[in-house]
Amino acid sequence: MGKVISLINWKGGVGKSTLTLHLGVGLQKNTNKRVLIVDLDPQCNLSFLALGVESYFESVYESDIATLKDVFDNYFNEKDIDGSSIVHEKLVNDSPSSVFDKIDMILSHQDLVLMDLKLARSQREGKDHKEVTRNEIEKLSILKTLLDQVKDDYEYVLLDCPPNVNTVTQNAFYASDYFVVPVKPDFLSTTGISLIVNYMDRFNADFESMHNYAEFPTPYIHTEFGGIIFNMVDEYKGEPKATHLETMQTVTTQHAGKTFDKYITNGDGIAVAASVNLPVYSFNYLSRSRDNAAKQSIYFNELTEEFIERIV
Repeated sequence: MGKVISLINWKGGVGKSTLTLHLGVGLQKNTNKRVLIVDLDPQCNLSFLALGVESYFESVYESDIATLKDVFDNYFNEKDIDGSSIVHEKLVNDSPSSVFDKIDMILSHQDLVLMDLKLARSQREGKDHKEVTRNEIEKLSILKTLLDQVKDDYEYVLLDCPPNVNTVTQNAFYASDYFVVPVKPDFLSTTGISLIVNYMDRFNADFESMHNYAEFPTPYIHTEFGGIIFNMVDEYKGEPKATHLETMQTVTTQHAGKTFDKYITNGDGIAVAASVNLPVYSFNYLSRSRDNAAKQSIYFNELTEEFIERIV
């Protein structure tokens, strides 16, 4: 059964989408198992990284291929969703002329921002409060219902979450076995880590309480804190620069045992690779910043190896 991991930070700009894509590629390369990556953010950055902006709009708005929006639309229309119609194969490029055949993807849609508001306002009636609570659980488990259909086909399912705690994000958390917090080693990106962890503890407690009160047929399984990944780290002479290192050490002290030892550097290799819709692992196909991309691919590979050890 595939492990479902949410990548969450309520601060934007910490590189969640880039990290999700490269962890997905790294996990597939390291394990040779199937990986599913899911874009839950209405900004669609993960979808853009995989397909390219132009190709994404052609696929979604012209060819009308299914996205995560269809999953939530079916909930409101009280229709079952076929997971195989939402999961798309062979969207992530391995080279300019080939794709990964063991990395699948669920695309996001910009209308998810409106869906979040619609979900928040909706409340199905019930004959008593227990039934109302069951209906609320059903609203939280829309994504889990979808993933339960397909996750046995994968070793890992990575969820790229929006930078908020709205209902779509709560769906991701409800469906996950773990949550991981990517951060930049600066004050604004790290100051909310404890808040995130505390909120997730509260969600676990609330979801379990709802299950127990509503006498839900299956127990709620707590989502575990998988750790903190430092991203976009500035280096000097092969080590994090002083200000970043100080922040990393502080966070490591505050969250003992929860920070990944390996980190990802800041550099233009990722940006150059993204501009041609490639991961940095494909550095040989880049016309510039090849050396930096090669270095970052090594860092991603080391991080992936640690991820495999921690997420068990």
